[in-house]
Amino acid sequence: MNFIEMVIANEYSTILEQLTDDVQLNLQTVGTIIGKDKSLELLIKQNDYLKNEIQEVKIFRQFEDDDQLVIEYDILLKNTFDLPLVAVITKNGAKFNSIRTYHSVYPLTEGHIFRAFIFDKLIPLIEPTEVVHYFEAISNGSVEKTMQTLSFEDDVYFREPAGWRWNHKTKAGLHEHFEHFFADGGVPLKFHNYIFDKNKGSFAGEYTCDVWGSATFKPQAGISIYDINKETGKIKAIRVYDNVDTSYV
Repeated sequence: MNFIEMVIANEYSTILEQLTDDVQLNLQTVGTIIGKDKSLELLIKQNDYLKNEIQEVKIFRQFEDDDQLVIEYDILLKNTFDLPLVAVITKNGAKFNSIRTYHSVYPLTEGHIFRAFIFDKLIPLIEPTEVVHYFEAISNGSVEKTMQTLSFEDDVYFREPAGWRWNHKTKAGLHEHFEHFFADGGVPLKFHNYIFDKNKGSFAGEYTCDVWGSATFKPQAGISIYDINKETGKIKAIRVYDNVDTSYV
């Protein structure tokens, strides 16, 4: 399902044909619904939110497991900024029964809009190994242990939610980034769902963030994606999609 392309092209009937009757939509900044009979209104709102902002839509990466599909978009805005956006789509036979989108609103507004947490149930993160080690390291705010999970032979990078203008590369650049990231302490994320495409070596984890260093704030939803070197298991790319702001208390 090319979700964003179809929304922008007003192809609502094509989208609706692919949804189950009890579908759940949770779209960044636009809203949430349960039920296909209520979906059209939300799809129109999504179109209205983006249509006058977009110059071009490209799929950056697509991967899946048996139950879920992840589509990462690179959207070029008319203001010349890029808008990274990801859709997580749950399969149900030949149809889909949930769609969640994540993106920063900073490229659109140069600000933030509160995005509440989505899930209640927590799950343990048990794979892939270096991603598990990465989250242990960022939870503890350890720059050195975080760096040990990265694949520098692959020109590893960390792209922030607000777009490719905030892309950190090289050992020195990433070390500086994580020093800044952990300046006030670690970031212990709460995990709820993940998608791991072992063939492509891509992993996505949906989380709630409510602690950053010494700051505690309203729980907010996000997702981060990791490309993995299948030979070494090290992380060769990190892309974050959230709108987390510690000022929401």
